[in-house]
Amino acid sequence: MARVAVGVINAPWGLKGHVKVTPLTSNPDRLNRGAVLLVRGEPRRVLDHVEPYGYPMLLFEGYRDRTAAESLRGELIEIDEADLTPLPPGEHYVHDLLGLEVVTAGGEAVGRVEEVLQTGANDVYVVSRPGRRDALIPAIPDVVLKVDVSGGRMTIEPLPGLLD
Repeated sequence: MARVAVGVINAPWGLKGHVKVTPLTSNPDRLNRGAVLLVRGEPRRVLDHVEPYGYPMLLFEGYRDRTAAESLRGELIEIDEADLTPLPPGEHYVHDLLGLEVVTAGGEAVGRVEEVLQTGANDVYVVSRPGRRDALIPAIPDVVLKVDVSGGRMTIEPLPGLLD
């Protein structure tokens, strides 16, 4: 089953086994006390969640001291993809967009989505183009006409100069 990263462990914090976590999810409840997450591919319950400096410090079941916590440095915190909350029609998870083939409405191949930049106003898709500079495609309805995740394709109507 496919997995999705929801956080990354940075370093131990304190002496009791807590770790500093950088969240990679827009759902902060996913890291709450009692949640069962995958650490090193194994299910681990979150025994404690504190935010003394504005970012999560988690204590995982089975890691009860600083030495054990140190062994988790750099590890991903994941969930099974099936555990993701369904999105409304027309919305997609970032990991579903990565690798999509991008074509124009006229059928011209543009490249593949390599990265999604979250800019605040709208997302921007970084599309790699072999032998050319990456294209930056704004994720707005006037440009992105269709996203077919199951078909592996995104259809765009490029604004003048967008692909130059």
